[in-house]
Amino acid sequence: MLNIEYEQSLIETTVFLAVRNDERLECELHLVIDRLYEIPDEEIRQREFVPVFREFFTKLGFDKLMTGLLCERPSISELIDRCIVREAPRKKAQSAELLIQEKIDADSCTTNTLIIQVCPQSFLETHGTSAIDSPRVPLVNLMRRELLHVADMLDNQFGYVRQSFAGDPSKQNLQRDRYRILWDTYVEGRLEREKFGVDGKKKKLAQAFGRVFSTDNDHVFDSIFDAPSLNHGNLMDWVHEPDLLRNLCQVSSQHAASKVCV
Repeated sequence: MLNIEYEQSLIETTVFLAVRNDERLECELHLVIDRLYEIPDEEIRQREFVPVFREFFTKLGFDKLMTGLLCERPSISELIDRCIVREAPRKKAQSAELLIQEKIDADSCTTNTLIIQVCPQSFLETHGTSAIDSPRVPLVNLMRRELLHVADMLDNQFGYVRQSFAGDPSKQNLQRDRYRILWDTYVEGRLEREKFGVDGKKKKLAQAFGRVFSTDNDHVFDSIFDAPSLNHGNLMDWVHEPDLLRNLCQVSSQHAASKVCV
């Protein structure tokens, strides 16, 4: 089983915020840590704090959230070497990022590290162990999207490659936005079919899709959303040649259904 490493400052802040709303737990925590402040050696004192806060973090059920989310994507646990959960500086910075350390020589191994950034306040919104079953918890919905992106990056069939975009800054930004919207649409479609969809998300993506591709053809968007299998090469082709999107689907006049041909 993959060992998830939590940054100590994230654990401590989360625990402090959680227990302040529970007088019994707050007293229980301070009963243990107050005596640790009497340790004169700072290094030893800080070391003694670690297991105390980790125990409370586990008792409050916060450790089960990431474990449960990663269990939904077993390919991630199989293909990464480390998973580190650290504190995000703000809510908009919450994310899951894959860091790949390439081989330096023939004797070196490529290592994959998953970095997850979360705000302590977001952990509180999860209500501990039951959060993964609730579709109304923003952190759960965000992490499901983020982790499916990571799973794609690790999937050889998806064939993700980090690439730069050519042209002037405005053209680069447009191409980057197109790629992001295409990938987000492909991700959201699969989440919806897995019953993890979020109300209103598809509509927002469709509007964004229409802006970056200058089209109001819903069938083109639906062909990406409903696609069972796409890859990085498909997305890059459509980023550079948007006209190819018009050849994607064959529309049924009766059901307005689309079929992706890849």
